[in-house]
Amino acid sequence: MKTLEFRIRKLHVNSETERKLQKRQPSRIYVSEEALIELTGGKDGGKVVFIEKAATDKTADANRDGSFPHPMPRREATLWKAPEKLDKGVTQMYDAFRDASGYRLGEHVRITALGGTLPDAVDIVLEEITPGLTPAPAPAPAPAASATTPKPAEAAAQEDAAAAGAGQEPLRPAEIPGWEFFLCGRLSHVEHVYAGLTFRNLTLRGPERSFVVASVNGQPAGNARYLDWKTTVTIAKPAIAGEQVDAAAGQKLQLAGIRSLDAQVEKLNNLLRVFTTHSPVRPRGIPPAIVIHGGHGTGKTLLLNNIAKSGWGTVFRIQFKDKLADIQDAFQKARLHQPSIVLIDQLERLIDKDRNNRGAVVIALCEALDSLVEDAATKGEPPQVLVVISCQDYTTDIPEDLKEPRRLTSEIYLPLPDVDGRREILTSMGLGVDSDKEAALLRQLSERTHAYNGKDLRRLVDEAQLLGAIRHSKTDLHSEAQTGDTDVNANADADADAETPPAAAAAYYTAEDYEEALKLVRPSAMHDINLKPPPIHWSDIGGQDSVKTSLRRAVRLSTESAEVLSRYFKRAPKGFLLYGPPGCSKTMAAQAMATESGLNFFAVKGAELLNMYVGESERAVRRLFQRAREVAPSMIFFDEIDSIASQRHGFGQKPSSSGGHGGGINVLTTLLNEMDGFEALQGVIVLAATNRPQALDPALLRPGRFDELIYVSPPDEAARRAIFARVAAQRAMNPDVDVDALARDTDGYSGAEIQGICTAAGIAAYDRDVASRAASAGGGGDVVEEDGGGGIMMQDLESAIKTQKRQITREMVQGFEEWEKQFRRY
Repeated sequence: MKTLEFRIRKLHVNSETERKLQKRQPSRIYVSEEALIELTGGKDGGKVVFIEKAATDKTADANRDGSFPHPMPRREATLWKAPEKLDKGVTQMYDAFRDASGYRLGEHVRITALGGTLPDAVDIVLEEITPGLTPAPAPAPAPAASATTPKPAEAAAQEDAAAAGAGQEPLRPAEIPGWEFFLCGRLSHVEHVYAGLTFRNLTLRGPERSFVVASVNGQPAGNARYLDWKTTVTIAKPAIAGEQVDAAAGQKLQLAGIRSLDAQVEKLNNLLRVFTTHSPVRPRGIPPAIVIHGGHGTGKTLLLNNIAKSGWGTVFRIQFKDKLADIQDAFQKARLHQPSIVLIDQLERLIDKDRNNRGAVVIALCEALDSLVEDAATKGEPPQVLVVISCQDYTTDIPEDLKEPRRLTSEIYLPLPDVDGRREILTSMGLGVDSDKEAALLRQLSERTHAYNGKDLRRLVDEAQLLGAIRHSKTDLHSEAQTGDTDVNANADADADAETPPAAAAAYYTAEDYEEALKLVRPSAMHDINLKPPPIHWSDIGGQDSVKTSLRRAVRLSTESAEVLSRYFKRAPKGFLLYGPPGCSKTMAAQAMATESGLNFFAVKGAELLNMYVGESERAVRRLFQRAREVAPSMIFFDEIDSIASQRHGFGQKPSSSGGHGGGINVLTTLLNEMDGFEALQGVIVLAATNRPQALDPALLRPGRFDELIYVSPPDEAARRAIFARVAAQRAMNPDVDVDALARDTDGYSGAEIQGICTAAGIAAYDRDVASRAASAGGGGDVVEEDGGGGIMMQDLESAIKTQKRQITREMVQGFEEWEKQFRRY
């Protein structure tokens, strides 16, 4: 930032054009063309600058004890080339702006170029400065009737006499909206509005009043463009002579508790206390920044907004779409407007990898944070610029350069609410059911809404109450529909963190309404995950009883209480590997497990995690496990896991096709660490399937990673009979179909091959039926019904068996059985 020193000289306004310009843009300051170029780098006027008294004049104004009789704030203004010839060290400004800034002719000021143009005014706050304002009298109690009580006429005379000697009362609340509208009209004639702009002796239904602009965009020395359609004008409480003001009121930087986030808010308050507490013991180089991270809807933006509302300092927000110059400008202004707060929501979007100048933005953030640390260390005071940043994942979203000491090292993780937190949030919303049923419903909903955040729970309650209103409207269109509309609107407008339940009819909604809402409202934490695997049930899988038993036990272990598990396990089994020949329902078993367990289901094919860019595959694996932890209880299913977990070559082994290269080794190492690393997999099941267990790295097969290795063999005769029987029940079968014979004839076939046989038989039966109906229609005879033709016949199935080749060889089965004998544990 370029800074020059100037001496103030009188600006003469002579022409009508100059007078109009003075009225519309009163915060203009003028310098010579040479000074303009040196400060801004060009001849174009209108750039934003800061102006403040030079150090020499500040000293002259100081009292004998070194204090100042009034504050010397920096002022925002716009810089222009002077209409008349000026020396390089001279500046001119309009009288009103000079008086509001506390400058005198001949004084020296420093002008610092900030760059950019004047921003739009989002909010303007005015204060009444009418001379002689006095506090409004409190309403006095009615006097008791007595002989000394004044008569009405006498009382009026006394009031008039008192009013004659008293000052003017401030605006009453009912008068403020009218005056705000009136002041909007006055401000519309001023293009550039600055803090300190004064409107005197205005009249609107009553005595004359005067007002001053107290702040622009929350800045006590701000300057911005007024826009009728965008700017909000507010009249604040006036500063009345003799009224005591709490000096510490604007210095408070502590947040109130938030439901289900008490521990996180307490940690945040401990960090914030450093910025306001003057302690004799203070480490050098306190980090000025705090990172708040967590999944969708965990409360990151809510905390940032609460910090902004604390009133501790001027707030500057950096948006993800801001240009590099805007980011640098925000930090520059924050340093000049101390105390101040810089808020960056969604940092991962600000430094997205698709951004062309991502590296430059990261460097700018590093330099800004380093400057803030140095400022505080030089002054020996607490940091007066607080930087609060939010992102989803501190580990992956924050570049390593920003994690260097004294930069973004203070971080707070916001988890999704647990069972108790969800119950507390739901209680605050009010379910509107019978009081004797509410406790049971709260317990049920809180246990079934894992992965739901506060917004999701709000949507759930709103949806249930909307369904209840619709149900009532169908019951009684004229009376209950009106009641339903009222209750729905009342609850729809309720805030998610309301402290008291809405006043709804106690028995208006039912548990069935919430049951239906659960089917419609899904957790946003799983917005990009397939929560609805194909609806496969255990009954759809013929045989495989041992597989079903093992997987059902796995589900029970994942949802069992820690107290029960501690009786039997130091660490309950979490990993389960399904292996066997292709087509033997390994994937179907995983889908059935997801369908019937109700766990959040993450299904990925191993090859989908591989990425050509270095580090991306490992990052995808870490992100997958992190998401699963956040929404536990959950299940991760790796199909074809051998594509990312093949054996590492070495000790005389040949390199494998997928695991022998460096990238494959890194992915495998990441997978091993996630499954059995320092961070426990609480409530997360890892299920994997492979046709090539021999190719897997031995480290993956040890207990603690894949605890149970489950062999999914080809279906035996009983399983094949069950498959054919289920197909027969679902399709049109001729009575001559012999399920037992089909089971005997398909020895060695996989379940997928048996399904293929049934499909081929169905095609043959369909073709025969089509030909029969066409012949009947062409011959003029009776048309055969669509379900005619005898359905699928035994001969269709027998022909299909003869054409379907077995892909599972005896050698293949023997290889799986030998591997099972070597590794099976249970």
